Amino acid sequence: MKREKRRSLILCAVMLLFCGLLCLLPDSHLNVPSAFPREKVRVEAVDNSLLSAVGITYNGVQPCEVTILTGEHRGERCNSYNYLNSALDKDKLFEVGDTAWAMLQESAQGLNVTLIDHYRAATEGWILAALAAALILYGGETGCGALVSLAASAVIVWKLLIPLLLEGVNPMLASFVTVVALTLIIDVLVAGFTRQCLMAVLGSLAGTLVTCAAAVGLTHLLKLDGGDLPYVVPLLAQSSMGVDTRSLYIGMVFLANSGALMDLSMDISVSTVELHRHRPDLGSRALMRSGFVVGRSVLGTMTTTLMLAYSGNYLSMLMYFAGQGTPLSDVINLKYVASQLLNTLVGSFGLVAAAPLTALIASLLCAREGRAAAPDAEIPRDRA
Repeated sequence: MKREKRRSLILCAVMLLFCGLLCLLPDSHLNVPSAFPREKVRVEAVDNSLLSAVGITYNGVQPCEVTILTGEHRGERCNSYNYLNSALDKDKLFEVGDTAWAMLQESAQGLNVTLIDHYRAATEGWILAALAAALILYGGETGCGALVSLAASAVIVWKLLIPLLLEGVNPMLASFVTVVALTLIIDVLVAGFTRQCLMAVLGSLAGTLVTCAAAVGLTHLLKLDGGDLPYVVPLLAQSSMGVDTRSLYIGMVFLANSGALMDLSMDISVSTVELHRHRPDLGSRALMRSGFVVGRSVLGTMTTTLMLAYSGNYLSMLMYFAGQGTPLSDVINLKYVASQLLNTLVGSFGLVAAAPLTALIASLLCAREGRAAAPDAEIPRDRA
């Protein structure tokens, strides 16, 4: 047990070092890096007299007086202007005492301060710290592995996947390679170099292959081209129409569902290994039946989890359709609704494939290391 804990801590340290090295790489995908510094500022005074209310939004300009809190201009007091365009998702309204994130630009007339948005990084950092503490206190070395895997996933996506996509690499290929890498890293960090890790990796990747095939086939069948993806129009303009939106959509589908596949595969693998540890006399057939039982139970909740996750993200859209009386037959035929529905269905296909395949792989590997020559033992029906 001590050896396993030491090995887990070493793996976490190695992965943290790898993530640190990745963070040192220049952001080559930032085509036009900003030459203007960003600093924290405190709003000292606001003037709302130039704003016009448009429903629950505002249009106009909000002059603000701010004090710079960081950087070489710390302590200086400047005037700034916050422009609002009746866009609820982009506009921000400042009050006295707010801390904002601003861009500074020096000119012949003095220092120009452009308010970007409210400063949220500190609060977000505290939330992440609370999550890290909860994971470590409850999960121990496994929680440390989960925390490191979370950080590694974010770093790999930002530092590797995004630059590859912007360089013109096929989105499906880049996303698939990323899923394979993340599956290996996360499962190793959580389970170490163990047979249950190998079982989970093989079962998850098998489900990912099914997800890829289903996504490719069903996007053709439903005539989906990825045109409804967020920010896809400015992305196409930025890349001179060089992004294959359909391939990008397919890559996003199986990247989004890879976490559920890893979860299901690990559940079945751990259950099978634990059962074999306490009943080493069980053969591959009995272990596989037990894996099927676990897989069916977890599958029943995981498919619902996917549906609730995606419908929860688009609850406001569903409320809008219901509020204006849009027929359900119209709703399910809309492109962006069909895209989210396909996301859920494709993920469910992957789960349905990953569950029995993981059970099969786990039973064969456990039986090979156990008493493979012994006859299959029957599991009492109440246990199954």
